[in-house]
Amino acid sequence: MIAAPVLVAFASLASLVLAQDVGVGNQTIIPSSVDINTRSGWCRSEKDTCTFLCSKNWSTNDCDQNTLEFACVCADGSKPDLVSYTNTLPFFICQEYIAQCVAGNTTEPSLQNICRNTNTCGRLDPADFVPTTTIRTTSGPSTTSSGGSNGTNTPAVTTTGGTDAPATTSPNAAITVGPPSYGYLRMIALVTALGMAGFGLVL
Repeated sequence: MIAAPVLVAFASLASLVLAQDVGVGNQTIIPSSVDINTRSGWCRSEKDTCTFLCSKNWSTNDCDQNTLEFACVCADGSKPDLVSYTNTLPFFICQEYIAQCVAGNTTEPSLQNICRNTNTCGRLDPADFVPTTTIRTTSGPSTTSSGGSNGTNTPAVTTTGGTDAPATTSPNAAITVGPPSYGYLRMIALVTALGMAGFGLVL
């Protein structure tokens, strides 16, 4: 039969294995050292901030209130710098780390000052975040129009972007004069013949 002290030892060892420090850099805490309701609030704020920093378009937005593990990835694959912002999990862990550091050195004011002055938490307000936008400029596209508004057929006009205007051709620019009709020629011949006959009578 296992003695009671041995069982207590096993329980303590198990709690040490499960109680892993979480945080960023040396600013780590044991999740169970913080009330579960507080941790739940942290995770809600973490998810809200991730959503905001990803412009409401994220692919991963997780936060485990039990382990304080989190992930924030925007839809374009980028990862916001959560450490620099307030109301994120790294921010809350940093604040708690300082508080526990100060509480653990109640008899050493100098050490408490070190806890406060050597640890910096995020300071940027997520509300001030402005997403970057890319503006692309391109030359004007070619456009083709045909047909007048009154139903008449008009030649197609093609325009392209740029400063050099293309050459334009009017459908009436060149006029081709066809051969005269045969009736007209006969009239010319008749007038000529009458003129010659009159000339002969005069002579």
